[in-house]
Amino acid sequence: MEESLTSSLPFSQVQSRIASTNQWHFDMSANRCPIKDFVGEVRSALRRPEDFPAVSAAIAPGDRVALAVDPNLPSLLEILGGVLSEMEEAGADAVDVVLWDEATDATIQELENEFKGRATILRHDSTNRESLRYLGADVDAEPVYLNRAIADADFVLPIVAARPWDAASNRHLSGVYPMLADANTRIRHLESLWKFSDSESKSGEKQRGQNEAQIGWMLGVQVMMAVAASEDGLAGSVFAGTPETIRRSFALARDRKDEYPPSAKLVIASLEGNQQQQTWANFARALMAAATHVAPGGTILVWTSIQRPPSDRLVYRLNQNESMDDHDSSKSFDQDAKSEDGFTIWDESVGLARILERVLAESRVLIKSQLDRDTVEALGFGVIDSLEGIEHLSRSFEDCETFRAAQFASGTFDSLGFDSLPSITKRSS
Repeated sequence: MEESLTSSLPFSQVQSRIASTNQWHFDMSANRCPIKDFVGEVRSALRRPEDFPAVSAAIAPGDRVALAVDPNLPSLLEILGGVLSEMEEAGADAVDVVLWDEATDATIQELENEFKGRATILRHDSTNRESLRYLGADVDAEPVYLNRAIADADFVLPIVAARPWDAASNRHLSGVYPMLADANTRIRHLESLWKFSDSESKSGEKQRGQNEAQIGWMLGVQVMMAVAASEDGLAGSVFAGTPETIRRSFALARDRKDEYPPSAKLVIASLEGNQQQQTWANFARALMAAATHVAPGGTILVWTSIQRPPSDRLVYRLNQNESMDDHDSSKSFDQDAKSEDGFTIWDESVGLARILERVLAESRVLIKSQLDRDTVEALGFGVIDSLEGIEHLSRSFEDCETFRAAQFASGTFDSLGFDSLPSITKRSS
């Protein structure tokens, strides 16, 4: 009798059932072990950042501090606990924790319960004018609004998950732009990544870089903190420094090409962590990472515990009968869908669909989730729902590669976009 995978099972059980002749496991985390002393590690990083004085030196007693937080941070609760301890000792009068809009309701509730009386928990809303403040004009003289709590703070500390692709093309990092900007700014940024042809890519990259650098400069982001994951999807290391030193750290992680294994016809990648990690945004990140490991025409299986169905808009976009080459990026967002404040409604499914379409055009994609088969197949993916299914699948492939915590192995696609993704180049076996 088949053993159902509708509930979560340890990834080790998957590895033990792989029947491929040649198997290898790639540790994307560089053998990091989960942190044991979170408060100690976090406070040490903030007291000795790279190329910057101790963070406490930038905070005056009575200052209002804003933490710009990637909600997908590994060990989010523990990391924020350490940061808040350091902010309190530095004399901060109040702390706002501003999370990207990927934060789930459960994550918001958990943080509110844990840090009640210590911090105000906010989830960014890029279409609500009341939650935004005008920052200035970008290089095209278009208005840029940022989250009001971020713009009004005396000191801003972005805290991001360390994803190596975020160093691609020497992109400027801020942890704020465009994720905590208004919807119109986010849309302009994302679509600028799509509209340039190969012959125009250098000028397009320069323009995007100017915007990215300018917004961080206007806001005054001088220091950031990044958290790298272990194979279990938990915090494995914490480091702080200027945006440039953080970017260099990401680039070093991305340039470990000599350590990469050969590509395989079957690649199995996992999402690790709680339900904040089990989202379609993180599925897309994991799929991008897997696409750089699979051989041409190969198969990717993403092992998840996703419970929430994809949005109707994502299903619709993936089932449109048009190729990406024919798709007019200027029509990617519904320009008629406006908030009461006049901002175009931010639609996460636009970026997700483009990534999924690209990978589906080159590889067969399967998923293990906690959703029913019809829901998954409506996206164009195959379904694995038993250990026997994994064994049967892997028998069809001589080579199989596995890696875990794949959501941390690529990039923050909201800022990377479709056409600027590192080339999905298949290494020869």
